[in-house]
Amino acid sequence: MTTTASIVDRLRSAVSKPEGTMPPSPDGLRPASVLLLCDPTTPGVPLLFVLRSEELRQHPGQIAFPGGGAEPSDTDVVETALREAGEELGIQPESVEVLGLLSPFSTIVSGRWLTPVVGLQQGPIEFRTDDFEVAEWFQIDIADLLVAPHTVREIERDGMRGRVHYYEAAGRVIWGVTGAILHEFLERLGRID
Repeated sequence: MTTTASIVDRLRSAVSKPEGTMPPSPDGLRPASVLLLCDPTTPGVPLLFVLRSEELRQHPGQIAFPGGGAEPSDTDVVETALREAGEELGIQPESVEVLGLLSPFSTIVSGRWLTPVVGLQQGPIEFRTDDFEVAEWFQIDIADLLVAPHTVREIERDGMRGRVHYYEAAGRVIWGVTGAILHEFLERLGRID
């Protein structure tokens, strides 16, 4: 049985500690970060997602984690993720205990070198979406994601083929970049498939 305490314990040991600087991104890719915010006070440990606005040029209407591109004033990937989460959902940096990072990777469509930052929510947060980037926010329990149906499909886009992870949970389909991040995250928490 997966308990809240066991999930939180696994979260703490599953990520690498931030190094404190902005690592260089590969040529042609712009640095970006997303925040995987987990609520350890709620059974099942909900993970925060956003539904991107249909008005956006890149990834419109897709499920994502809050985040975005680095600004010149950002000192590291953690600062980028926390700043973006604040802009998109009103999350204050002091309300997040940063646990660590997942592996950075490139996003083909948006040309980003994306670093996922994993954190625990510290107390209640009054989420409020911005009026442009985020259509809605929602949470799905990590306990449910650990057993959610998962498929991998070969897709082709702009002449490039790739394997894409799809997860179905809480009436949502998570895929693309978010599915890839979720796959590594769940693998580090012990899911094998």
